[in-house]
Amino acid sequence: MKILAFDTSNQPLTVSLAEDEQIKQIFTTNIARNHSIQLLPAIKSALASQKWQLQEIDRIVVAQGPGSFTGLRIGVTVAKVLADTLNTELVGVSSLAILASQISFNGLVVPLFDARNQNVFAGVYQEEKSIFPESHQPISNLFAFLQTQPGNILFMGDTTPFLDQIHDQFGDRASVLTPEDSLPEGESIIKLGIAATPTSHIANFNPNYLRKTQAELNWLAAHPGEDKPENYVFEV
Repeated sequence: MKILAFDTSNQPLTVSLAEDEQIKQIFTTNIARNHSIQLLPAIKSALASQKWQLQEIDRIVVAQGPGSFTGLRIGVTVAKVLADTLNTELVGVSSLAILASQISFNGLVVPLFDARNQNVFAGVYQEEKSIFPESHQPISNLFAFLQTQPGNILFMGDTTPFLDQIHDQFGDRASVLTPEDSLPEGESIIKLGIAATPTSHIANFNPNYLRKTQAELNWLAAHPGEDKPENYVFEV
């Protein structure tokens, strides 16, 4: 099985190719550029490096979220168009799980993304198994849960804005990876993509934002009682 996987959920861009479980090509950049410009050329370059044709791809794996709203829309849209055009399998994997699965740590692993205003997208993993549902929440709620858990804790992802709070809350229990040291790795998205079940309806495959966009919130405020995403998408 030939696999094409990519992650545009945040600033880093990762494109990976694998044949079964063997990694063939990984491209990663952390330069702040528009993924809508970078993604397709990166895919084309990766395929060319292996002399693969796009039509040979058996499964497409995409980071489904959470993360940047714009980045997720770009990645998921490209994945859906390719999967539908090529009539190939489409798999979505968690952007947080990608980070958690690439680290070996004797304790709790907490990948998080800054959602602003002291909020985070975060999950808690132990031996790559989720023990706290991925969610969008105040970081104080995340800390409150972690205070009930024994053992050491490794924070990774957008840790810089919360560094002082982490050390104040957990002291020597906490280890912290910088954003640069916890970039998503191509191997992890491939591993998760192989294990996941392909979507049965490509047309209904959507980003996993974990919260509504501001545009959706504005629309709902103008349409009370109509909390139906399909209505919002249709009118927009």
